[in-house]
Amino acid sequence: MKPCSPGSRHHLLWLVGCTALLLSTLAQAGPACPNWVETASGSVFNVAALIADAGSAEFALARVKRALSKVEAGGGCAIFRDRPACDETMTLAKKAITALETCSTSPSVSIDPENSAQR
Repeated sequence: MKPCSPGSRHHLLWLVGCTALLLSTLAQAGPACPNWVETASGSVFNVAALIADAGSAEFALARVKRALSKVEAGGGCAIFRDRPACDETMTLAKKAITALETCSTSPSVSIDPENSAQR
């Protein structure tokens, strides 16, 4: 049977559809990021919103790491008036980093969201 004959078009379309479905499944086969992270004291952080704002888990990871390093470079929580709140925020940021590292495709790559082409 010729590939362009009317009887074989159905099979060709079915094959193309199955291939597209397989490729889309493989493209999304990475581990899913959690929507929220939570500390033992009950503070929560919306990881999904951060990813949506940053554009990807990799950019979100770079953003959180950069913010955490700025606080640590500035003296850590000792410079803030409400140290327990800062400590809680830092714990939450570290949990967000852990969560983002598990679901990003290349956690070791340093990405600067401020200077990227997506901005």
